[in-house]
Amino acid sequence: MERDEGTKGPLVNRLKRIAGQVQGIGRMIEEDRDCVEILNTISAVHSALRGLEAKLLEDHVCHCVHDAAKDPARLEKRLEELINLYRRKLA
Repeated sequence: MERDEGTKGPLVNRLKRIAGQVQGIGRMIEEDRDCVEILNTISAVHSALRGLEAKLLEDHVCHCVHDAAKDPARLEKRLEELINLYRRKLA
C-alpha cells in the first residue's frame, strides 16, 4: 500500500515517539533508575507498539484487503496474510 503524507506522517511520528521511549529505557538503565520505573516505561512501549500495530492492521484491512475484494485470487492472498499474521501473534 502506498501511503500519502497525511497517512504516513502520523505513523512515522508514533514510531519516533516509540524510538525515543526505547532510548529512554537505555538511559534509565545506565542511570541505575528504579526497576519499577523502567518496567512502567517498557509497559508504555508495549502499549504504544500495540497501538501502532492496530492502526496498521486497520489500514491494511480498509485499503489492501478492501481493494483486493475485486479480485478473488488477490482477496484470497490478503486473507491468507491476515490469518498468518494472527497465527504468528498467537505463537
